[in-house]
Amino acid sequence: MNPEKKQLSLFDLSMIVVSLVIGMGIFRTPVNVAAKAQIPELFFLAWIIGGFVALCGALTYAEIGSRYPVTGGYYKIFSVCYHPSIAFAINCIIVVSNAASVAGVSLIGAEYLNKALFPVEMQTNDHRILIGLVSIIIFYTINLRVEKDEVEDGESEESEANKEEDLEVA
Repeated sequence: MNPEKKQLSLFDLSMIVVSLVIGMGIFRTPVNVAAKAQIPELFFLAWIIGGFVALCGALTYAEIGSRYPVTGGYYKIFSVCYHPSIAFAINCIIVVSNAASVAGVSLIGAEYLNKALFPVEMQTNDHRILIGLVSIIIFYTINLRVEKDEVEDGESEESEANKEEDLEVA
């Protein structure tokens, strides 16, 4: 019995890239962009062009993944195309930028939560940082639990498949 291999579709990958591009700035930048654009048509045109660029990026990643289907992501692709040291440097940059993105989004969300949870006199930068830190810890813990459950489910499916193979052999 072969367990079905989970795969992301082109649509899934496209939505991941689009959400990453839009998700980082949606809480903060629309007001600034609208103020600079001065006319609504220019504001919406900027969002449409940004969405198109994000879609192109998603399709590019999907194409690279379909032409070079290996485990290892950026590192494998860049180590083959350029050099393993370049791939390592790019992975380091990705780790730092992802951590910075998480911190930025949590602080922006914490700013909104700070205003919703505390009276004006208690809305300090310390509260905002604390809310951001707690939100990162909560979501990190949820992520770890979900991954642990998925690994355990995969191991139990694997052991059941091995038992079936042993029965067939005997």
